[in-house]
Amino acid sequence: MEEKEFQKKTRSAFVWNLIDRVGSQLISAIIGIALARMLGATEYGLTGALAIFVALSQSLCDSGFSSALVRKQDISEADYNTVFYYNLLISVLLYAGGWFMAPAIAQFFAEPILTPLSRVLFIVFIFNALCLIQNAKMVKEIDFGKVATINVIAIIISGCIALIMAYNGYGVWALVAQITLQAFIKMTLQWLIGGWRPRLIFSWQSFKQLFAFGSNIMIANVLNVLFLNIYSAIIGRLYNSRDLGYYAQANKWSDMGVTTLYGVIQNSTYTLFSAIQDNRERLTRSYRKVMKLTAFITFPSLLALALTARPFILILLGEKWESSIPMFSILLIAGIFTVLTTVNGNYIRIEGNTRLVLRLEIFKIALFIAVLALTWHLPIIQLLWGMVATRFIVYIVSIVCIGKRVGYTWRQQIIDIMPSCATSLLMVCFAYPIQLFIDNIYLLFTAQIAVCMVFYIVVNRYIQSDILQEVIENIKRIGR
Repeated sequence: MEEKEFQKKTRSAFVWNLIDRVGSQLISAIIGIALARMLGATEYGLTGALAIFVALSQSLCDSGFSSALVRKQDISEADYNTVFYYNLLISVLLYAGGWFMAPAIAQFFAEPILTPLSRVLFIVFIFNALCLIQNAKMVKEIDFGKVATINVIAIIISGCIALIMAYNGYGVWALVAQITLQAFIKMTLQWLIGGWRPRLIFSWQSFKQLFAFGSNIMIANVLNVLFLNIYSAIIGRLYNSRDLGYYAQANKWSDMGVTTLYGVIQNSTYTLFSAIQDNRERLTRSYRKVMKLTAFITFPSLLALALTARPFILILLGEKWESSIPMFSILLIAGIFTVLTTVNGNYIRIEGNTRLVLRLEIFKIALFIAVLALTWHLPIIQLLWGMVATRFIVYIVSIVCIGKRVGYTWRQQIIDIMPSCATSLLMVCFAYPIQLFIDNIYLLFTAQIAVCMVFYIVVNRYIQSDILQEVIENIKRIGR
């Protein structure tokens, strides 16, 4: 792929991923605000208790095959069909297992209603498996426009039905319906628009080849899901559904910011970087640019949201969710290191070093267990600060490991991200005192966000930031 064509495809992929992520999250936010005002913490706590099981099953069902398919250069029809039938079989087995485990899950959380909730919600395993190939094929072909369209339509329809159910008093079932219907609608549209249809082909050779790459990714993804979602299970077990509901709401809104940031960057770059994986120098150079851009966007965005957590939550969700405010701020800070670590992990996957990916995930779990042993008996806030410490250490270890293998050392990465980090911290210090003079939450939120934006741009212009100039130039190219 020529350099100009590569840059053009990169911009196109970035824009469509941005439309997908931002559009989807904006619509989800609007629907989420309305649902949060109609439902309470207990309802969100019940669905939050099941989140880890849904995420784990999705990783097991995917088995790392999506990454393997996107990364593979000489993909064949046998590859697609082999993965399709394998994923479908695993999803059916997982749903059957979930059906029989539902009473045990309800007993673990001391919530009997989780038995029927689980048996309905877990059907998303099958829906997701049925459209995995269609989605992977669109991503591989860099057809992010279709992906964005499908995601937005699924969110709108499922969200509207959930709102109607919540308004009519269906409670937690409105949330379950939203999740289940979104997966079903997405699956249906993928089959209608995607164009791919399965054939009666199954190749053991193809399976072994793809599984050799995907197996380590699968185990790593399972461990990563545990790492990211285990707090829901712990809080639900140690505290109660109401406390879990406050955490689930804070986690939901922080995740919108975090997943939008790394989702746009990761989805758009993984496919394109896979196309230049044989050119080590070019790949490393592109990876370094991505890290600079990631830091430039992530630090100010998430720190500004953490600063304005109180007016943000009160304006959107109301005073009944005030207990979520400190959790929201802490989760956003943890999210910074999640974004940076995810981009680093993405590079390792592109390089094909799945063993290193797995080793890092094992380290993350071991570190998490150690930190949890020190904090499990503490209040929820201290528990979450333990999460921040864990994710920070994981990020440091990840860049040290990568630095040993490529020409981009951990010192260089720290130097690359430090200007954005330092400028963002100064931005927060500059905007923080505003809350001492403004009581109105609407005015406070507007003033602090405006000051943060102006301060960050002015300082970057003053220090003649290369990444700011590059962002401006890319925006101009997109508009042409």
